[in-house]
Formats: sequence, structure tokens, C-alpha cells
Amino acid sequence: MASYMKDKAGTLKRIENFIHDKHGFYDCCNLRGRLHPKRVPVIIRHHAAVGRVTYDEAIAGQYKPASVGDIFGPTWSTHWFKLDITIPKDWEGKEIWLLWNSQSEAMVWKDGKPIQGLSACPDDYLRTDFILTRSAAKNEFKQTLYIEMACNGLFGAGLRHIIRPPDLHKKFALTQAEIAIVDPMVYDLLVDMEVMLGLAKHLPEQSHRAYEAMLAANEMINIIEIGEPKTYERAKEKGASFFAKGNGDSQITIHAVGHSHIDSAWLWSYAETKRKCARSWSSSLLMMKDYPDFTFACSQAQQYQWMKEDYPSIYDDIKTYVARGQFIPVGGTWVEMDGNLPSGESFVRQFLYGQRYFRQEFDVTCREFWLPDTFGYAPQLPQIMSQSGISRFITQKMSWNKNKFPHHTFHWEGLDGTKVLTHFPPGDNYGMKGDVDEVMKTLNNCEDKGRIDNLLFLYGYGDGGGGPNPHMVEKLKRMHNTDGCPRVKFSSPDAMMSLIEEHESPKLCKWVGELYFETHQGTYTTQSQIKRENRKGEVLFHNLEFISTLALRTQSSSSLKSNAYVYPADDIERMWKLFLLNQFHDVLPGSSINEVNNDAIVYYKEIQEKGQALLNGAISAVFQDGKGPLVNIALNGLGWSRTEVVEVGRSDEPKTPKQKRKKMKTEVPQTGRKLALVTVPAYGAAKVDEETGTDVKEDIACNATVDKQTESIVLQNRLIEATVDKIGKVVSLKMKSNGRECIDGGCGNQFVLYTDRPASYDAWNVEHYHLETRKEVFEVIEAARIVEKSRLRVEIKVNLKISDSSNIIQNIVLDA
Repeated sequence: MASYMKDKAGTLKRIENFIHDKHGFYDCCNLRGRLHPKRVPVIIRHHAAVGRVTYDEAIAGQYKPASVGDIFGPTWSTHWFKLDITIPKDWEGKEIWLLWNSQSEAMVWKDGKPIQGLSACPDDYLRTDFILTRSAAKNEFKQTLYIEMACNGLFGAGLRHIIRPPDLHKKFALTQAEIAIVDPMVYDLLVDMEVMLGLAKHLPEQSHRAYEAMLAANEMINIIEIGEPKTYERAKEKGASFFAKGNGDSQITIHAVGHSHIDSAWLWSYAETKRKCARSWSSSLLMMKDYPDFTFACSQAQQYQWMKEDYPSIYDDIKTYVARGQFIPVGGTWVEMDGNLPSGESFVRQFLYGQRYFRQEFDVTCREFWLPDTFGYAPQLPQIMSQSGISRFITQKMSWNKNKFPHHTFHWEGLDGTKVLTHFPPGDNYGMKGDVDEVMKTLNNCEDKGRIDNLLFLYGYGDGGGGPNPHMVEKLKRMHNTDGCPRVKFSSPDAMMSLIEEHESPKLCKWVGELYFETHQGTYTTQSQIKRENRKGEVLFHNLEFISTLALRTQSSSSLKSNAYVYPADDIERMWKLFLLNQFHDVLPGSSINEVNNDAIVYYKEIQEKGQALLNGAISAVFQDGKGPLVNIALNGLGWSRTEVVEVGRSDEPKTPKQKRKKMKTEVPQTGRKLALVTVPAYGAAKVDEETGTDVKEDIACNATVDKQTESIVLQNRLIEATVDKIGKVVSLKMKSNGRECIDGGCGNQFVLYTDRPASYDAWNVEHYHLETRKEVFEVIEAARIVEKSRLRVEIKVNLKISDSSNIIQNIVLDA
């Protein structure tokens, strides 16, 4: 009787094999093999859709017979299946599941509505079952379902690795399509013993409770006779007596909140994200009917809007369960944006449109900023949060730092002194599975022991979506009040943070300034076109809203009423929301697949075209005089007066032969640009014509001269004098007022190449050893030469060789 106590490893392996032998060696005689005592296949018909079609379009398609073993593809394609299900009459009163495995993501549709997501992906994530009925009735013996199969996995379809470019020719096999009876007693026993096994393995080595868990589970195996339900009941009683031993008052409370972090784009496109949200959220909503204590936190107003537009039945259910407190909007932003690259105004707009959306749609004002997965957090965020009605912050990304962050719950103080209560879930994960080891890590890993009694536990598959499944909930229920582990309760972020504010806040430490992320620095240079378009958009929005406001004010005070100007509020809001979507924390940093980058560029082009049209309309409204075309004007959209050189226009008229001969004789090529020097007050305008600022006095004019001996070019204006050598290096930069030399060592503007081969996360990381590969660019294709020279502007151009296939062309400009 006592022999197994001397072989702990063997006993633990016995329990493991009895409840989930992964190799299938013992399925014929273990408990896992009895979960589905009977199974029958379903009749399948298949339709290959043309893209991501609607349900109505799908069911109108041509369906042909299909069977298990068939192969479908390629990557990103969509296939629909019609399932004609016949439940055997002798299964009446039984709980019946559909078992479906297409090695991909999928959605169950019933009576024209999306019901639940399915997934069977190579990362061990499984949701391959759908409950047809809890107790089969005669009117349920015949059912018809549709399955929408997406030919991609939870993490896209990377070639050989998830963050590699997708394998566009990947195929997916249908390996299971059947209905099965479920034995609920067997299922309960499996969950009981899985939690007991977790306690035995993950409580401290010499813990008395760990041995109790192991011995109790082992005794349950001794009691169970496979196929004899009466023995199941006796084993269940043994498990109940184990779980009946509750916790003491000193135990930490772990607040379990379902979560399904879904990247708005990453290894899949925006279009696929919409379906991921539908699959994940419908699954969680379905669980809420069976588990009234189950809660699910969900951020990103944009994703809610997608559901409202494309999946109205899911959105109606969301509104129902938001009102019940189970489906919990969090974050208060339009998307989970990058935490460093956007401008302050963009950050503000994320909160403005996010909070406004949640108030209008759900009568909810988010109290916590939710940004678990971005690559660092700028120090102005606490101030912006506070002014958006948010006083709390939740993330876990800092757990990736090489130097462990010293707190999990603390006050974060921003640049202006604003403080927000901040919590990092100590499990260091926003996609936990409800396992004992994760609960114990949440307790033991906490850096604020003695100061804090409440910790957050985010469970459910994330990044690619998926969310919680019933098995996770059942495991956490067993740990609600069980001796040996913390108390686990289904909760909400607001409930947990409110307890901390009420009881624990004075004991917490403070962190001042940026929350610096120690990896993924490469995302600040990757996909430079995306970053350039982002900054161009931010400038465009500033100018558009400034001029549009000015136009509205000008119109209201004008006697001209014929073409009344209307502020384009709706257009600007639509453009802003599209723009904010592209600031998602895998799009703006450039860590997405190429299809996402292409989508983003299309959106940026749309924003620029629409924005420029609206800007031109606003300018016309401000400066129209009712007599004819507008005069040339210079607008200053900044808050200080500026004197600058502006381009009045470009001469595109064809040149006569005489003009061409004259140009050939000119020492410096002419660009055709017409320049002017103009002074414009803050947030003001000034008239500009071809004569404006052309009479430039010598003391403020610019000039360029060539040192024939060194081949260097000297550029100067009233303020500075710069010397540029033939490869474009700025070897000297002097302030004329005091002669101060600003270039140390004569090496400014030196282009340098570094080897970019990170140990992991290509296009994300920059490793320290890259500094050892420094290589200066010095080979000249075309040496620096003057290409424009006037009293208003001088410009030089240089062309450098990087490799046999790449080069750098640089223009260096100095204005008066």
C-alpha cells in the first residue's frame, strides 16, 4: 500500500497517463478514452468560396460531397461546409458534441448566426468541440450546421516559423468531423485529477498538501473501474473531500479574468482580424450562458465597431452581457496602439474616440488603460490617461525585459507629476490556461509581497485570439477555495483595482518616467515608409483642423453667404479612426507581414487624398474674395512667428532651344523652382508672389563656394558656415556669432552600415553585437556638387555606393 510513496515520479506519471496520455498508449484503458463513449460521422458537403464572403453568399454556393481526409487551401482562402447531422435515437437525453478538426481556424454557423469559433493549431491550442445539445430531445435528432473554414492557423501561416513570411501555398487537412456522446461524470473527474496533478507537481517540493493531492488522485485511480459508472461516483466523492479543505484568511486573492488579446493586424490582415474577433468573442459569449460568474475583458473600440458592422447578432449579445457585467470593455482607446511613436495628439485621439465609443454604445467609461503588448510606454501617457478619465494602467509586456522590473503593482508617475495605479499581472502572461503552475507563478513571482493582497490573472488564448474555453473555467473553479493555493475568483479589472485603491494603495512604491522596454528596438527603423506616412498624416490632421476651424470662424463673420462653409467633422473623424488603426502596435512598428503593410499604405493614401481635398476646400473658404482665384499665400500652422524660404511654384512650361542652351552654359543647373523669403506670424498667413522676399540683403543671404584644392563645398548664411567634403560628410559646422565648432572630430553626416542579424525576431530586435560590425560608407558614385545656388537657397547633391545593387542619394540644403 505504501510502495508508491517511495516513487513520486512514477506515481505522477501514472496519474498523467490516466487523464491525458498524449501518445495514446493507454486510451483503451484510461479515463480520457472514456470521455466520448459513442461517436458517429456526419454528412459533409463542401463549397470553395471566392474570398471572405457573407453567410448569405456562402449558403447560395454550389456544395459537393466531402469527407474526412480531404485537403483544402491555399493559405488565406475560405471554405464552407454544410453538415447534415443525424443524432441516433438511442442517444436521447445525452449531451452531444460536434467534434471538428480542420487544422485551422473555423466558425460554426447555425440558423444564419455565428455561434462559436473552432481552432486546431500546431501550438497545442484546441477548441475542436461544439455542444450540439445538453440533453438530446426528439426534435433535435436532425440538425444542419455550416462551418466557415479559414485556411490559416491561430498565428497565420508562417513558413517554418510563426514570424516568418506566410507560406502562401499551405494546405489544411480535415482530420475529424463527427458527433459524440459526452460522459459528464468522466469530464468532471478529468478536471478534478488534472488540478490535483498540478498541485502535486507545482506546490513546494516538501509541501504536505502536494503529497495529499498526489495520494488522493492515485487513490481515485485505484477506485475507478473503467466502464463502471458507480466507481466514478465513489472517485468523485474522494476528489470532493480533497477540494473541501479550504484556505485560511491570509491567502492572496487572484482575480481571474477571461481575455483574448487579438492583434488588430500582425501575421494576418485587417480583414482576417474581423473574423478572429467573431470566432473568439462568440465563443466567450456562448460560455456566459453556462457560467454566470465567467467574465471576459475586451479592449479596442475598433474591433467592437467591426462586430457592429459585420456581425450584428454577436454585437447584440455583447451589449446584453456588457449590461450584465460579464463582457467588460476595457482600455478606453480606439486600438492598442504603439506606446512611443505616435504624437501626443495621436495619443489623445486614441483615448478620445475610444472613450467616446464605449460611452455611446455601452454607457461605459473605461477606468483602466489596457495595453498589454506594445514595445514600451512613453512618460506622457499618465497625464493623457488622467485627462481621459482613466486612473489605472494594466500591462504585462515589461516582463520581457532582460533586467527584471522591480514591481508588479505600483504608482506610475508621468512627466507632469500625474500618477496612475499600475498593475503588471505577475503571471507575466495575458494568455494563461488556468493551470496550477500559472496560478502558483502569479503568487510566487509577485515583486510586491506584503504590500498587495490582490493579483490579476488573465486567461484565454491570445495574440491570434481564441480566448478562454470551458476547460479553463472548470480548472479555475476547483481552485476557488482550496488549501495549498491562492484563492481564485472570477472577477473584473475594476473590482481588483478598486480593492487595491481602497486597502493597499498607500503601501505601494512609485516609478517616475518612461517604462522602458529593453527589446524590439529594431521596430523604430523597420518599415520606414509606414513611419513616414504616419508623421505626414499627423501634420496633415493638424493643418486641416486648424484651417477648417479658421474657415468656420471666417465664414461666420463674413457677409458672403453664398457658399457657406460646413466644418467636415464626420469626414475628419472617419479619417482619424482609419489613421489610428494604422498606429496599432504591430503596424506602425513594422512587425507585421507584408500584406498588412500594403493595406496600411492604401489607408494612408486614402487619408492624404481626402485630407488634402478637405484642406484645399478650407483654404478656399478662408481666402476667397469673391472675385477670382486665390492669391498665393503662406500659412503658418505653428504657435510662433517664422521667417522661411518657401516654394512659390514650379515652372513646368517646355523650354525653348535658346533656354536650353542658356542652361547648358550655366555653371549651376536651375531647378525651375521659384522661391520666396516670407515672414508669417503664429497661426497666421501672409501673401506670397514671385517678388516676395527676392530682394535678399547680403547679410542674410546664403552662398556656396567650392574649395578646388580639397574639393570641399562651403555653405553659409547669416547664422552658420558648414563645410562638406566630396563624400557628403560635414567636416565643420560653425556658429558665426561666436565661432563655435559644432562637429567633433570632423565627422558629421557620416553614413554607416551595421550587420542586421538578430538572434531572434528578425525586423524587431537590434542586438548589442551589431556595434562590432560598423562599416563606413565612403565609395563615391558621384561626388558632392552644387545643384542649386541663389541668394535664397543653396543645395548640393551626393551619390554614394552601398553595394552593387544599392546606393544613397542625398541632397543637403541651406536656406537664407
